[in-house]
Amino acid sequence: MANYDPNDPDKTTPRETYVEPVEKRSSPLPLIIGILLALALAYFVLTRFMGNDDEVVEEPVVEATEEAPAADPAATTEEPAEEAAEDAEAAVEDTADDAEAAADDAADAAADTADDAADTATEAADDAADAADGAADAAADTADDAADTAADAVDSAGEAADDAADAAVDTADDAADAAADTAADAAETANDAAADAADAAGDAADAVGDAAADAADAAGDAVDGATEEPVVTVEPETSN
Repeated sequence: MANYDPNDPDKTTPRETYVEPVEKRSSPLPLIIGILLALALAYFVLTRFMGNDDEVVEEPVVEATEEAPAADPAATTEEPAEEAAEDAEAAVEDTADDAEAAADDAADAAADTADDAADTATEAADDAADAADGAADAAADTADDAADTAADAVDSAGEAADDAADAAVDTADDAADAAADTAADAAETANDAAADAADAAGDAADAVGDAAADAADAAGDAVDGATEEPVVTVEPETSN
């Protein structure tokens, strides 16, 4: 049997027909005919050669005015033999008729049995063919469903990978944008701090300049005062 691949696109559904063997039965007709013929032969032999066993009952003869003629012994002996032969012939004919009727009945029964067996075998073959077709169709449908499921799984996996890649790219872009914004904010903060420090240094320089100017003015004023007033020197007292 060739290998059957359910995933082959050019596959064809294999069809196998199973025919159940019909059992051949021997006909009982010869046996029936033989038995009937043996019975007929036995009956004929018994009635033909065993003689007539019927008892003859003699009744007293009423005297008559005329004497009855004497019976012929030969005629008396031949009459039972002829009757026995006729009875045997009739029995043989009846037996033959019965055997023929039984043979006809047996032939009809055998023919009916053969017809029933043939019908049963045909129905079994049809059922087997239908079951094989159903199994093949079910297998093909199952293979198609499995192929569709695998294709859907592959498509879903590809879509999931694309979504993951897009999410990773978006996350990286967001992280880069956040880092750039943070760096820009830090640089701006540093520039602001540097500007504030420069302003503070300028203010300090201005304050130093103002203080120096004030000190110079104070020194000039002190020099001018020393020139106008004499300096009084106080000598310390010496204790003896």
